[in-house]
Amino acid sequence: MTGDVARPVTTSTEWHRVDGCWLRVLRFQPGPTGAVPRHGTALVFPGLALPRYVLPLARLQAARGIETLVFDPLAWRGRGQRTAPTVPALARLAARWMAARWMSAAGLHGPVVVVGHSTGANVALEAVLAAQDSLSGLGLVMAGPTFQPDQRPLRGLLPAALTAYSRDTPKELVVVRDVVKVRTDLVRIVQSARRHRVEERVGRLRVPLTVTAGEADSFASPAWLDELAARAGSTGHAVVLPGSHNNLFTHREEFASVVAQAMAGSGDETRAAGP
Repeated sequence: MTGDVARPVTTSTEWHRVDGCWLRVLRFQPGPTGAVPRHGTALVFPGLALPRYVLPLARLQAARGIETLVFDPLAWRGRGQRTAPTVPALARLAARWMAARWMSAAGLHGPVVVVGHSTGANVALEAVLAAQDSLSGLGLVMAGPTFQPDQRPLRGLLPAALTAYSRDTPKELVVVRDVVKVRTDLVRIVQSARRHRVEERVGRLRVPLTVTAGEADSFASPAWLDELAARAGSTGHAVVLPGSHNNLFTHREEFASVVAQAMAGSGDETRAAGP
């Protein structure tokens, strides 16, 4: 895939009603509208459900031939139900959307890699666990996965937070516009992720898993990545990249290559499982 010529990208915004909740999906598609992506589809779950910082990565992946869909589950501000800002609720919404999209006429082009960053990695993991029995051709990339056991108490989390973004850039402040909209939802997501025992859940995966983080990411140390990969069994492996916690923003070329490698190993086609 590294030898591909970058292609034009078409962007669109989709609103979906899933179990009474509104879900916004930001779609980055290679080529003109309706074109079939050459390499497959990536579903991206941003940390804290704040999508702006992952949009440059989504555009880059689409230019490389990977259709990329970014989940924005807390975007709905009007009347009507909005999903709860917790790992279980966000994962349930995503899994049900995935199942519906798989079977629809506008289905997902395979193979499909689910990508989650930071607390989005928790959501991505649970969404894949819920979907893997009925959907085939899946892969999972967990980037900067939270939270290491010693960081679940505040006395461990706060020191890690002081250095986790040491090699990031002020340009990431684009997320401030999202923060203003969701406010206290962020606290609920973090609290939910702190209760989520990632290390107890990855062993239930039956799809290829890649865990990755920046070399200076104090939220996701190399030892933590190695533990998660080992607990996932023979299909799990760890990749350390340059940068710190938000390296998919600062080093998106390298991160996109990890997604491409995961896609190459997740299967040749995506389809509903069963007869």
